[in-house]
Amino acid sequence: MGLEELQREGETLVASAGPYQFTRSRKDAGWGVAFGLAYAAVVVAGIYGYVNRNPDFALINQDYLSDPENCPLHGGRRLREAGQGDLPAFDAGEFMSQAAGWLGAGVALSLLLGAAFLRLFQHLPETMTRATVLIQVAAPLAVGAGMLGSGQGRASLLPLGLAALSGLAFYLWRAEIGLASRLLGVSAHGLAANPHLITTSVLLGVASVAAATPLAAALVLSFMNGDVVPNPARDLAAAGGACLNEAGDPVLCCAWGVDPWVKPAAALGALAMLWTLLLANQVRVYVISGTVAQWYFAPPGALHATRGTTRRALGHAFGPSFGSLALSSLVLTITEALRNSAERNAQENQDVLSWVMSCIAQCLAGIVEYLTKFATVFMAITGDAFFAAGRRVTDLLARNLLDAFASTIWFTPMVIQLAAFSMAVGWGFASGGVYYLAHRGAAAGVEASPGLNAAVLGGMVGLASLFLLNFLGGVLLAVLDAAFVCWALDRDAQSVSHPEIAQAFDAVPRKGAVVEQPGGGLAYGGLAHEAPAQQRV
Repeated sequence: MGLEELQREGETLVASAGPYQFTRSRKDAGWGVAFGLAYAAVVVAGIYGYVNRNPDFALINQDYLSDPENCPLHGGRRLREAGQGDLPAFDAGEFMSQAAGWLGAGVALSLLLGAAFLRLFQHLPETMTRATVLIQVAAPLAVGAGMLGSGQGRASLLPLGLAALSGLAFYLWRAEIGLASRLLGVSAHGLAANPHLITTSVLLGVASVAAATPLAAALVLSFMNGDVVPNPARDLAAAGGACLNEAGDPVLCCAWGVDPWVKPAAALGALAMLWTLLLANQVRVYVISGTVAQWYFAPPGALHATRGTTRRALGHAFGPSFGSLALSSLVLTITEALRNSAERNAQENQDVLSWVMSCIAQCLAGIVEYLTKFATVFMAITGDAFFAAGRRVTDLLARNLLDAFASTIWFTPMVIQLAAFSMAVGWGFASGGVYYLAHRGAAAGVEASPGLNAAVLGGMVGLASLFLLNFLGGVLLAVLDAAFVCWALDRDAQSVSHPEIAQAFDAVPRKGAVVEQPGGGLAYGGLAHEAPAQQRV
């Protein structure tokens, strides 16, 4: 197939013969409807909960629940009388008056830190990787040396041992770490070619919060339907009517008991919220993958290769593929619910069988999440239905180094997470340290505890920076996954769309070239006999 011109909105778009499908039919539409119905059901339950809520719910406090005469309570009148003993709100006036400006400046400057984070991975991926590894070894080594120097010889063995094990592990994995640095360079290169993906990802994150807010409000409102009842943990046979449990420990005399409909409604609301958040993440992966694929398969030298690509990917996500994304996120929702259930069961029972089942659930959940991610990437490129995309991408990756890629790719998120953590901690310490140096001479009447305020400031700035850097790292990883699938499609077609990307992925250790057998099957052959790929011109 040659080049074709697509006329859309008065603009001529030049598309290559690559696998990206510009015109798509609606797939898995029923699952999009199911998501809409579940979302609407939770919102309706929240409205019902608001209309029928117990007006005295907001007046409950610990003092009231500690009085055995208040449960059970009917009519709510005495509860209103007892509402005057609410616990006072936390007062952070001094911190805000002294450090609010510093906090705003620290968080704002975190944006520059994020820009530097991306630039460093784009231009110096190997240096960033090596620096991250060095920090992970040097940090516990410095702690252990300090403890040893202060005479805590036995206590220093733990950090020193951790430093030694980390150093040994990184030395044994040096080849994989080198590969991770090259793959990060690929990801940063793709993101630099599509810088609008960061803005789009931020807007999608804001939209996901906005979509989840009504569900969170519905959950809160539903729990306002109930009454004060005796605490189920209280031993009613305790001498003198004391509020004790069966072990003789003091407990609250009363508890808030919800109406019968609240628990099933809350369960549905929690699942709907998880489904919504996972759907938002799937949309983000889909849009990033679709945008990267359009850039990847654009003809060499095409002008404005990235113009309109994100808008088109968004249209596909909320149009023909919305049902498929709803289905993929539902699969992840069920997987996460089963994994959490297995974890809770293991923590409650504390037996070998429960822990084994929890480990199995963790492994299966990891496999499902891994394959679902690549199915979503493939959907973004081809417009297939979810299960069809899952089958096709599994076959594609099985022919193109899925095992090798899976065995090495986990180093890449590890490097990003460690780099983000190290830079966030460093920025937090720097922010708190500068604040302390500027305020340590303040009079006691002006600022009573500059050291504590500096620590709180540093922690808040560090957390904000960590959130930002992890977000940018997630975008980098999504770009890398999309580029890998595009490269695998290229390899299947024996073509090279981006030589610099192909060179990095070709460094992934593999079993051998994929060859076709006389009967039509596929197998791995020797690397020396692999046919050279043809570069697209």
